[in-house]
Amino acid sequence: MKITEVKCELLKMPLPRPMQSGSSSGVKGGPVGHIYMPLAVIRTDSGLTGTGYGWTLLGGATAIRCVIQDDFAPLLLGEDPLDNERLWTKLNKRLQSVGRAGVVNQAQAAVDLALWDIKGKAAGLPVYKLLGGMRESAPVYGSDGGWLYMSVEEMIDAFHEYLSQGMMGVKMKLGHEDPRVDIDRVTRVRKALGDQVWIATDANQKWDYPTALMVGRELERLGVAWFEEPLWCDDVPAHARLADALDIPIAMGETLGSRYEFDAYIRADAADILQPDICRVGGITEMVKIVHMGQVAGRPIAPHHMMESTIQVACGVMASGPIEYMPWVSGAFAEPMRLENGRMFPPDKPGLGLEIPEDVVRKFRVE
Repeated sequence: MKITEVKCELLKMPLPRPMQSGSSSGVKGGPVGHIYMPLAVIRTDSGLTGTGYGWTLLGGATAIRCVIQDDFAPLLLGEDPLDNERLWTKLNKRLQSVGRAGVVNQAQAAVDLALWDIKGKAAGLPVYKLLGGMRESAPVYGSDGGWLYMSVEEMIDAFHEYLSQGMMGVKMKLGHEDPRVDIDRVTRVRKALGDQVWIATDANQKWDYPTALMVGRELERLGVAWFEEPLWCDDVPAHARLADALDIPIAMGETLGSRYEFDAYIRADAADILQPDICRVGGITEMVKIVHMGQVAGRPIAPHHMMESTIQVACGVMASGPIEYMPWVSGAFAEPMRLENGRMFPPDKPGLGLEIPEDVVRKFRVE
């Protein structure tokens, strides 16, 4: 089998609910209402086609498209699409001098997902079965209802909706200029939901060490499940100090770009819970390695975002651990993800099991 065509589309999708976090907001500081979704469509001489995607909120979307079209496509033509490990390495080495994270990784993820889609279709199996079929479903927590612009009452309503579906818990954002505002919001949510409800928090790299230490101690008092991205992601030593000083688990990884960056956190004991983002690390091929590293190191894995493709890894190689229910790109797909009693099931179709209808591409295409 040989690759005969690599095509890229770029979609601008409306978010189901506007988002605003400690590190992400609109041009004027308000909520963000759209997400960009670069698509890689790979066709073969066997008639099989694979589709993969990346995502970005605040920039770089057209750059990702250019990397796929101008840099990766020529390297892939004529190659065997089943050689995903070799092709991942080929692409990674070719552009590592200009981007070992960010734009290049997002482009690589779109290609990698498309290759795994082809591999699954060629085998007649869902990708999670190819990876190992560790389990048939994974628990989810609701993560699209705790944005900074939302009132406490709005968050509580959204959280009740998630919990009524049987989800294991909810996550809310931190990151106001005055951290006391965040502590008050968490306190009120905890009171409304009760002491037994699983609540996680995410600061999106907002604070310095003294502020994060103070907030972390308050979150411990409130029985919060984890304290996510409290500090700038490149500051491994500060995360190590914070993890040592606090009892609440430090969750980290959504902005890391490779297994080597995760390894630095593991070696420094700087993160208790690892959160790889399937698109930001370059796809399934790299994410599986990160999951195995975490398992060897005794670190729980709780993948970040992109649940439609992340579920393949979560069920393929993870024996436990949740995924994040964030339906940012759900509107692109022909069928919704199957969710029963708070657990998500991977599609049972060969490959990724995801179809993006042509009318969706036409409607949301960025020229």
